[in-house]
Amino acid sequence: MKMRTKLGLVMFAFMVGVVGLGTQASAKSATVKIGNDQVSRDYLYTSTFYRSTKAVTVKVTANHTDGTFATKTVKIPKNTVVSGQKVNVTSRKQVLWINHDDELSYHVLKSAFTQHPSYVPSVRDLVVSVKAFKKVSRPAYLPTWSHGDLYLGGKAAISKLTAKQKVQVTSDGYLEIHKYVATTGATTPKPLQSAKINRTQVKGATRYLYFSKKIKGLTLKHVATRGQAQYRLTMKNLHQPQHRAGFSDDDMPGVYYSLYKLGSQTYFTPISDDTSY
Repeated sequence: MKMRTKLGLVMFAFMVGVVGLGTQASAKSATVKIGNDQVSRDYLYTSTFYRSTKAVTVKVTANHTDGTFATKTVKIPKNTVVSGQKVNVTSRKQVLWINHDDELSYHVLKSAFTQHPSYVPSVRDLVVSVKAFKKVSRPAYLPTWSHGDLYLGGKAAISKLTAKQKVQVTSDGYLEIHKYVATTGATTPKPLQSAKINRTQVKGATRYLYFSKKIKGLTLKHVATRGQAQYRLTMKNLHQPQHRAGFSDDDMPGVYYSLYKLGSQTYFTPISDDTSY
């Protein structure tokens, strides 16, 4: 799937009336330093997170190339952490719009893709009841200013669009490895590898993610002989921000990236736009 900006979400929220517009307006004047640049916090790829207080069933519409469609269901278990945005659809009705930036795991979403394999569901922007979710802090296992999507490669891969693998750290605490086509931003829903993150340690610029099993394609350290934290992945922010210019003629902003070391390999993750159109 393409690396998308938050512009669409901001525009939609403005039209339907997002809660706390006054607070958001004041935040627009605040900036953060990325490399040598001061960037508006409004452009950062950040999300608000919520935990489900009960199991929630969501209906998903899936389309077929012949013009027909099917309704599928996704069950979000109790205590699942999702990325979301509260939206006022009317003066009396508020909903939670979740998974706008593909941060939820295949472990949760897989039923949408297996009920009718010939139909393609859109699992982004699912609408759920606000009452079933409680706001929580940003999960420690997620990279800073990122939707958890990391792409194999360094500076050259960013500029030449050569990344072939995507690692997704999901909002609900899974690490997934996907095939990735950089020129189109396409990735298949089902990961090649998937493992639950059972423990997280943060020390300075480094996150240590612990798993009960090995993950093919990543370099993990074997740190225990039993239990849920037998293997450890080091995720280190290299603090070497990169910038890829946008295309003003197409109203495409430039993007800032952070470089990370995942085990022995370098990955990059988009963290911010440089402007808005």
